[in-house]
Amino acid sequence: MGGKNAIVVDETADLDAAATAVAASAFGFGGQKCSACSRLIVVDSVHDRLVDLVIERTRKIRIGDPRDFTNDLGALASADQKRTAERYIAIAHEEGKVVYGPGVPVPETGHYVAPHIVTEVASRSRLGQEEIFGPVLSVIRAADFDDAIRIANDTDFGLTGAVFSRDEARLARAVEEYQCGNLYLNRKCTGAFVGVEPFGGFNLSGTDSKAGGHDYLLLFLQGKSISTPTN
Repeated sequence: MGGKNAIVVDETADLDAAATAVAASAFGFGGQKCSACSRLIVVDSVHDRLVDLVIERTRKIRIGDPRDFTNDLGALASADQKRTAERYIAIAHEEGKVVYGPGVPVPETGHYVAPHIVTEVASRSRLGQEEIFGPVLSVIRAADFDDAIRIANDTDFGLTGAVFSRDEARLARAVEEYQCGNLYLNRKCTGAFVGVEPFGGFNLSGTDSKAGGHDYLLLFLQGKSISTPTN
């Protein structure tokens, strides 16, 4: 259930709520969630303002030993995962503009990587297409809502997604047009309720539900067709 999940934000959205959701979705658990927000797709007219708000929220993230409950962000799972995140951060300096992350202090002991925010990312670039599974957020500028939905679907994955808009018609369009297994409207793209919301996706993110709902139990059963004579 890999993901290259996107949060789409249009010019009518509550930008404060969107920024809070993006920071939580992108950097919670160090981005080590298949449902994490890896792409932020923003309509051009509110792009700069929203990026500033996301940076503001991200600055408040305390990095350190999670056994200290005052910390928000712990280490990545392994040395290999840290190297992977650092490799994509290096790519970020080539494919976009790194507007947050360099110079942010992290503990010297442990596999810590600071949250990184990268703007001016192209949809078809490596940062726009490849799953990172780390605290690296790619920001993609869209011309308008139509363009934003097109970009959101421009991926081989299809696990989770979110749309922030006050336009009910656009939210209805997202329900029909946004190609993902779990779609969230005006809320973050992580945190499905187990046992309530079936969880799964399409394309490289799998085929329909994998967890979280009763239909998943059927995957543990074996179907059998029985035929008998009619006379």
